[in-house]
Amino acid sequence: MHQPRNLLLSAVLALAGVLAGIAGASAQSGPIKILVGLPPGGAVDIGARLLGQKLQASLGQTVIVENRPGASTRLATQALKASEPNGQTLMVAPDAIVVLYPHVFREVGYDPIKDLTPISKLLFWSYGFAVPAASPAKTFAEFVALAKADPKLAQFASPSTGSSQHILGLQLGGLIGVKLDHIPFKGAADAINAMLGNSVPSAILTLGELTNLHQGGKARVLATFTAARTADLKEVPTFAELGYPAMRSNGVVSVFGPAGMKPELVERISRAVRDAVADPDVKARIGAMGMEAQGSTSQELDAYDRSELERWRDVVKASGYVPE
Repeated sequence: MHQPRNLLLSAVLALAGVLAGIAGASAQSGPIKILVGLPPGGAVDIGARLLGQKLQASLGQTVIVENRPGASTRLATQALKASEPNGQTLMVAPDAIVVLYPHVFREVGYDPIKDLTPISKLLFWSYGFAVPAASPAKTFAEFVALAKADPKLAQFASPSTGSSQHILGLQLGGLIGVKLDHIPFKGAADAINAMLGNSVPSAILTLGELTNLHQGGKARVLATFTAARTADLKEVPTFAELGYPAMRSNGVVSVFGPAGMKPELVERISRAVRDAVADPDVKARIGAMGMEAQGSTSQELDAYDRSELERWRDVVKASGYVPE
């Protein structure tokens, strides 16, 4: 007597399951938006666009890169935090959003561990200290002497307030006994233009941004923050060679999602990122910018970020920086 009703109920439940499956598949096959908290044209933006091209091909989904500059990438990070954890909103950003910003800003608007999902490393870069070609300083020792003699020359530019370059500059000033005033810009492109236009006497930028300028005679890299001299700048000493072993650092750019992503979704995207950075074309194009493509598992990135979060706490404290 109840058999037709039971069959009807079973059919309805089966249909609901099918529709739920379709909806889930649709959510995972929709367009992917990659947030970049910096202006177009910089290393992070270029890396995000290279990744987007590869993800579009491997995942079969449209990928859109959306630049949301402002507040040292914090606006974009807050937007990521507020997004649905369905894999359709990601962010490519320097790891500073996790490991450094909590120490240099009183309020970042997100918890670096609880509100973000680490997906994979993407690339890493090294830093250099440079002056414009017109600068009388031919060596770092000469720059120090000039900065001690003229406070107007005791300045350095960086891409933004609270950046790794900013903190490294303050730390460097403490080591050389000169208060180096920080001049922040809205991205590396503006900092480079200011240095080339002699508006600032020096800048700390990535080697990817500085190498061509150095080789083209537009700027002069006086020292690098690397462990050893680089192949493209063999004539430039490291800070360790100059007697400042603490001045060794590099930056990592990674892919993040919002908190709450399912483990299988994280692994799917992480694997796609790792495959992308292993592509010879991607490696070559990133290498041409003075950087190195480097992927990781979600777990590896999480462990790295947690360790670096503690290390940068000590670096910021030693620099004398007071959180804003």
